Amino acid sequence: MTGENESCTAGPTSMSYLTCLTYILEEWTGVEDIGDYLSYAFYILWVLFPLVLVFVLPGVIVILFYVSILWLHIYKRKNEIKEAYSHDVWIAAREMLATIWDGHGRIWHGYELHGVENIPQGPGLVVFYHGATPVDYIYFTARLHIMKKRRCSVVADHFVFRVPG
Repeated sequence: MTGENESCTAGPTSMSYLTCLTYILEEWTGVEDIGDYLSYAFYILWVLFPLVLVFVLPGVIVILFYVSILWLHIYKRKNEIKEAYSHDVWIAAREMLATIWDGHGRIWHGYELHGVENIPQGPGLVVFYHGATPVDYIYFTARLHIMKKRRCSVVADHFVFRVPG
């Protein structure tokens, strides 16, 4: 910085953090009115944010699918010996994946499950709609597993079996 001010808060006038950052960038780059350029860049970022969000959501879901499959494959290879001596080795894997998918549903979509107390203790049939991907079924089974420790089987369309992985 130039002059006798060693920081943005020193001196007769106090600056905000963003003003101080703009002042430092102007001195460092030598470009005057860099605040105008930064505000234009923030405006473009704000305009393009929904477009970025549209591509990020499907990417995160696909990556989460493949990470889940890879984790289960590694878990299976690691526990092949234990499986012969234990009644159910897959309990930890189910808990881990249910927690991951439930967290994704709650954070990304605000997914909540209401009316679980109405599901009978014995067998039952849950009918629901799924959109372009069966992610809502995954969220449902994950939340049901966490809340009731029950597994849910699915009757699915042929599309589900065409999804890679």
